[in-house]
Amino acid sequence: MPEVYLNGNYLRDTEALVSVFDRGFLFADGVYEVTLVLDGKLVDFAGHMRRLRRSLAQLGMSFASNDDELLGIHRELVRQNDIREGLVYLQVTRGGIGEARLSLPPR
Repeated sequence: MPEVYLNGNYLRDTEALVSVFDRGFLFADGVYEVTLVLDGKLVDFAGHMRRLRRSLAQLGMSFASNDDELLGIHRELVRQNDIREGLVYLQVTRGGIGEARLSLPPR
């Protein structure tokens, strides 16, 4: 089973859960970046991180992790999943909607 990284934890894919109140899930309010892995190595990681930061800035989204932390996470995912050729998919959302309530107009 694949290992994933979610909110600071490495988990089996079957254990990774995203709240139904996550803005990425509800409103597609997020940014993603996909990094190619060839021969077990990340391809143009720095370029992908520049594009990720630019996209986040354009949407006014903050993101606490720095590029060195993300590189470590990416490398660990490649190692744990024994990826020789494949992709690492990163998605950043604004998280849950908190106390906001969703409602539908009356019928």
